[in-house]
Amino acid sequence: MSRYFLESSAFIKRYKSEIGSDVVNNLFNNNHDLFYLNLAIIEIRKVFYRLLKYPLNQDGQINEEEFNGLNRLFDADILQMHRVVFTEEMIEKATSVLEKTWVPNIFDLAQLSAYLIAKQEYPAMIFVCSDERSKLVDAVKQFVPDTDVIVPGR
Repeated sequence: MSRYFLESSAFIKRYKSEIGSDVVNNLFNNNHDLFYLNLAIIEIRKVFYRLLKYPLNQDGQINEEEFNGLNRLFDADILQMHRVVFTEEMIEKATSVLEKTWVPNIFDLAQLSAYLIAKQEYPAMIFVCSDERSKLVDAVKQFVPDTDVIVPGR
């Protein structure tokens, strides 16, 4: 069984239909071992609230029923996934990441550090990331081969 670590920009594609959503949905539908950093829960829920209360121009506003449906699906999904809890070891790993490359966003740095620690236990684990603007894709490729990174929609 393949193992995938979903970084939050890829994870959100499960709940927001956009380019690459089909790739993420296939990961869920094909019974893979899926991992996420526990801090991603905050970012996913934040997107749900943004869609309900503070939609951006490119997003359509959702209603309360859709909001509740997204939360139910998300709750069901994370029960089937492996939660990676942010640890002191990951803080130390973040320092070693910064020695090698610049990751401007603290949340991206946390997710990259968590993935690299999890990958030590599961060497074949693949990083799934959709946020190319954040430089996270380039950063992770400095630590793992290109074949260990999937960018949905690319």
